[in-house]
Amino acid sequence: MKKIVRVLCAAVFCLVISAGVWGQEAQAPVDETTLLFGEAAGGGASPQASTSILPYVLRMLLVLALVLACIYGLYALLKRSSRPKSQPDAPIKLLASTAIGPGRSLLVASVGQKAWLIGSTDSAISLIAELDDKELIDGLQLKALEEPQAQGQDFSTILTTLLKPKRQGRGSPPAPSDFFARQRDRLKKF
Repeated sequence: MKKIVRVLCAAVFCLVISAGVWGQEAQAPVDETTLLFGEAAGGGASPQASTSILPYVLRMLLVLALVLACIYGLYALLKRSSRPKSQPDAPIKLLASTAIGPGRSLLVASVGQKAWLIGSTDSAISLIAELDDKELIDGLQLKALEEPQAQGQDFSTILTTLLKPKRQGRGSPPAPSDFFARQRDRLKKF
């Protein structure tokens, strides 16, 4: 994985450098014997002074679009490669995870009806506790079943949800404590 990222970064670096080289135009050599100085120049504007800046702006926008496309491509590739391939019928399931620092996370894993709280770092994995609360385990399993549907969002969908103004009042999402209370009531009906 790290090798792929390095190769892609090197490719993007080469693309940016080559775009900068292509952006520079080779100037034709100037014949110094034909240059006029002082009043002999006639006070008029030289033909090179009236060149348009439009080609330079268009070239800059094109290079910017290429760089943004490369960044988006790298983001999509990294997101796709970092997503774990989970099987819905697997006996071992990851119910919840949260990052508690760089390279550190807490995980809740289950096998059948048993669940464990696990601490994970870059160099080690350790068992913290065995979870005995049946309601908590069932709630986490229900949430884990709903979550894969939310992971199938693309970049534009995530961006629009981040940029949408948050609604207050009736349209606001319920508090997490309400969610767990509803799940607990739902499980009691079984």
